[in-house]
Amino acid sequence: MKITLSDFTGGDCRERFASALSFMKDNPGTTLTVEPGVYDLTTARAREAQRAVMAGEYGEDPQKVMFTPDYVYDRGLDFKGHVNSTVEAYGATLLVDGFMEEISIRECSGVTVRGFTVDLKRKPYSKGVVTGFDGGRAVFEFADGITETMPFLRSAVYSREKGRLLPRNECGIGDFRYEGPHRATGVPSADGVLNEGDELYISHVFHGRPAVLIEEAENTLLEDITIHTHPGMGVTAFHATNVTVDRLRVVPSVGEHFSTTTDATHFASCRGLVRLDGCEFDGQGDDSINVHTYYYSICERDGRTVTLEVRAPDGTHTQKTDCPQKGDRMELTEASSCAPLDTYRVEEAAVIGENKCRVTLDREPPEYLGGMLFADPDQVPRVEFVNCKARNHFARSVLIKSREALIENCEFSDVFELGVKVAAESGWAEGINSESVTVRNCRFYNNGRRYDICGGIAVYMDAEVKKRAHGTVVIEDNEIVCPKCEHGIIVEDTKRAVLRRNRVVSRGEPIVVGEGVEAVTE
Repeated sequence: MKITLSDFTGGDCRERFASALSFMKDNPGTTLTVEPGVYDLTTARAREAQRAVMAGEYGEDPQKVMFTPDYVYDRGLDFKGHVNSTVEAYGATLLVDGFMEEISIRECSGVTVRGFTVDLKRKPYSKGVVTGFDGGRAVFEFADGITETMPFLRSAVYSREKGRLLPRNECGIGDFRYEGPHRATGVPSADGVLNEGDELYISHVFHGRPAVLIEEAENTLLEDITIHTHPGMGVTAFHATNVTVDRLRVVPSVGEHFSTTTDATHFASCRGLVRLDGCEFDGQGDDSINVHTYYYSICERDGRTVTLEVRAPDGTHTQKTDCPQKGDRMELTEASSCAPLDTYRVEEAAVIGENKCRVTLDREPPEYLGGMLFADPDQVPRVEFVNCKARNHFARSVLIKSREALIENCEFSDVFELGVKVAAESGWAEGINSESVTVRNCRFYNNGRRYDICGGIAVYMDAEVKKRAHGTVVIEDNEIVCPKCEHGIIVEDTKRAVLRRNRVVSRGEPIVVGEGVEAVTE
């Protein structure tokens, strides 16, 4: 069945979408066509949330208020309970007034969303343009207006001459002073080059609700979606199975050079296949993609039953408690090295509190579990990140903590850190060690501008004790040009590395292979 949005009425655009989506929920397999145009998406709660953040009423770090399990927020388009619904929205822009979750794909299956552009009426950041200098202080003019109490979180200068954002080590702004609702001043770092017309971007929030949520959903397809900005992540998936993302663009709107305030995409405790093909990322405040499961800390043990807790610094990335499923494998893992030691099966599992669950295993774990974690290898998908481009953004482009991954035919340029990192991060309680990762036919240019150890590909375990926890990594036919970085490729904590036909330019040793790694090179 095919319907159009104009067939439905409502007090505002959100109500019209709600009416159409309600019809689709009752009629599985329906395709909704959204006519081209700008659709204002807002609620009183969303506007109040943004006002409170901007006024500093949520504190210096609004994430502590708006990224918590009990925070109340509004959704725009909600696909809860849908089966095989499709939305075709080419030429349609969701122009959001306030902070909300624009598209919620949850507790559903077979949902396809195509064509939307998402933007905010008032960005979750402020842009100040350099209009001159006064006694060594740069003068910034803010068209959208600022207040003295606005949170000042991530910041970066955009250089018109270089055509990219500059990390603080290239051009930081110190002693920032509010001078009025449209004016501020600051002192450029001694080695920073700042010119009239350059732009200072100040983010007012880290994590919030994502622009697109995919949670407890199966067989989801996002296609030709553009996200210009959002207070938090662009796309966040949690407990989702089989997610395909084709031609997603997380890029600044015209005239801007900053997009989402944190990750462009993030996949936590998902299953099946996560595939991103032909996507583009630019200007976001963190990674382009991060894929992982969580490490569970062990609270109590009673025979075969253990109480587990996710002690990630920010909680889970949708603030919903993570819990294994019956039948999943559970790996007992050494916390100091993130190396798995033994494998069990889950016979029963239940959430018992915020970030806590209780599982019964098929056999008793050791009596002493000090210094141990559990990890669920069935809650990490195979990852395919192909034909994508990432440039001019904070952190890493691809952060892989999955058993199997393919990164192929991609381009990474002007990234603050490195292009591809394969490493569990115990400090964030994000795992797991990899078994088979291939990085092939990719191009890396001028990355590692904030951390200059590696500008291309790094494979290791972000843990205190070094053990060969990774399986096999294949790195072949890549071009890496990072003359300001010490290395182009680093492979450590890995059993076997195949390195073929890579062209690497760096200031130090181009390729470093750690002690004990079986290396095949050409």
